[in-house]
Formats: sequence, C-alpha cells, structure tokens
Amino acid sequence: MSGCPGCGLPEDYCACGGTFSDVPPLQIALLLHENEPARPSNTSRLIAQLLPDVTHTFIWQRTHPPEVLVDMLNDPHYQPWLLFPADRPELKPRARGYHPVEGKIPLIIVPDGTWKEVRKIVRKSPWLNELPLLAFDPDRRTRYTLRRNPDDDHLCTAETVAEVLRLADADKAAIALDQLLDRFLTHYHAWKCNHPIPSSLV
Repeated sequence: MSGCPGCGLPEDYCACGGTFSDVPPLQIALLLHENEPARPSNTSRLIAQLLPDVTHTFIWQRTHPPEVLVDMLNDPHYQPWLLFPADRPELKPRARGYHPVEGKIPLIIVPDGTWKEVRKIVRKSPWLNELPLLAFDPDRRTRYTLRRNPDDDHLCTAETVAEVLRLADADKAAIALDQLLDRFLTHYHAWKCNHPIPSSLV
C-alpha cells in the first residue's frame, strides 16, 4: 500500500483535505529534523497542505543551514520568531509575545521532530541563537496521541501552529487546521488498527 504524498498515510487511509488561503500576511518556516519526513506521524505535512501560500519546508542539517531560510532571516522585510518554549533558565530572556511590527511580515520558524531532536536543532544551530522565542501558554491539552510527549501540555507541531494562527487573528485558518489534524488522527488510528475509516470522515 503506497503512501499519500500529501498526508503521508497509506492511500487507502488518505486524510488530505483542501487548502485555505484566507490568512494574514505571515510566513511559516517548517524546519524538519532529517528523520522527520519519513515518519507517517508527522503533522508538518498538514500545515504545508492546508496553507501552501505561506508555508516553507526546510530540512535541518547541523553543518549546512538552509540558505533560503537564512536569507529570509536576514531580510529586513521579515520579523522572525523561533517557535520554541522558553522553559529553561538560559532561554527565558529570549521569550517574547506576538507583537508584529507594522510594515514587517511575521516569520515563524517551527522546528519539527521528536522533542529530543527539536532541542538538538535549537541547541546546534548558532544561526538561530539571536531569534526571540515566541512565548505563549496554550490553554488546552494535546490531542496528539501518536508519540510519547514529556507532558500533555506539549502540543504537536500542527496544534502549535494552530495556536500561532489564533495569535495572528486567523481563527478560521486555525479551526481548519484543527479539523484537518482531527481527521488525520482518526485516519491514522484506523490504519494502525486495520479498521475502516468512519463513514462520516470518508
């Protein structure tokens, strides 16, 4: 059974939906650990599928920063943040709220992988060291059950980006992403249990 190029699930369990274009002027840069694209549990694909006009995907390599992304960080038209919790003493001074500067395009860098891999991306990328950390406290628990998280208030990548969209007053896009994630989770569990997809979601 081949995998869907859109959502990554087997074709018979494809969870793909449509695209969403009504988003504010922001850019999302997904920075994936090199192991992440091969994982069917990856949710960055959902973001790229739903929001193709504002999403860029890069593969992280410790010794070779993605040139296009580095150029974006150096472009004065963008206002970059690193989406990463300021949960350690050395990171707290970098925590910033979401306060876009007029005339600049918000650029949200989103590391993706396991928690261990994501921390490695941040720790081993000197070119990210000067970026402010986008700090917020989600008021919901994760719905993502496909991997073991260190705590249930650690959201998966798609859930975190949905929260960023809410901060950017893009509630409709956030709802659409949440719905796509719910569809993906249902299809994923049906695939793993060898069950049919619920008829209401086909």
